[in-house]
Amino acid sequence: MKLKLSDVESWDGDTDYLIHWFRKMDDLASMSGKMRQQLGRIVPKRLTGAASSWYWSLPFDHRRQIEVDWATLREEIAGYYMTKKWWEKLRKRASDAKFRETGHTKESPSEYFIRKADLLTTAYNFDDSEMISEIMQGAPSQWNMILTTHLYQTVVDLQRAMRFHEEALVECLPQR
Repeated sequence: MKLKLSDVESWDGDTDYLIHWFRKMDDLASMSGKMRQQLGRIVPKRLTGAASSWYWSLPFDHRRQIEVDWATLREEIAGYYMTKKWWEKLRKRASDAKFRETGHTKESPSEYFIRKADLLTTAYNFDDSEMISEIMQGAPSQWNMILTTHLYQTVVDLQRAMRFHEEALVECLPQR
């Protein structure tokens, strides 16, 4: 399959979206070796804003070396944007994330699960039990009356339970 520019999502240097964008590019790259090579050449043309400015500021010879394939280009992007400070901030955000915190005041329990699980998965290498515990850490304490978390074997079990009990989880909260 010949990859077209329009098949590749653009990225503007927003580090809050970097992991999501990496996952999408990784998915495309996993289709074939040819796809991995094509991404190495096409992705730079899909960088916009700050990401584009950074990339095109690199010396020509260096750009040619990293455009060999997606893995090499991804490593270069990660090396520039995913600094130690970035990781520390991400881990703090993941640990501190709470249901309906500022910026997410209208989220559903399912949306909270997805947001928190995504942050935790990116920031840490937790097993299912640790993930369930961390997700519930940011949830309202009233949810423990509805969700029987000690019975859930996987995070998927928790996600399904949160979706199933979504209305009850919202209704059990004190009215503001």
